[in-house]
Amino acid sequence: MADGSLFAADPSRIKAGGDATGQVADMTDRTAEQFRDDTSFDPGDPPWGNDSYGSQYVQNYVPAHNLINKGILDLARAMAAAGALTVDSGKSFENAQHDNTHAISDLPEPDVHTTAHRV
Repeated sequence: MADGSLFAADPSRIKAGGDATGQVADMTDRTAEQFRDDTSFDPGDPPWGNDSYGSQYVQNYVPAHNLINKGILDLARAMAAAGALTVDSGKSFENAQHDNTHAISDLPEPDVHTTAHRV
């Protein structure tokens, strides 16, 4: 890099980070399921009743409820995708390091007689 900083990738740590992100995605997905279970209701016998007040309440409640549920599910999917991409990135770094190490080790030894040190 132009500023002299060093970039180093430890593939095992990158993959572990992806696995940890996947665990967060699983927890988020379980939270979404728990939210759905905890807030579900029987439309035929809703907890707010079937009178005019209950009718008004449901018009305000259901759209907000659905948005929260969708948001949690979207977050879980995004976290799962980020975890998978991070693991794939770690695998790519691992493959690149493996290929480059073999490419370097397959280089011919320099001929010390023709490679003179020049001042």
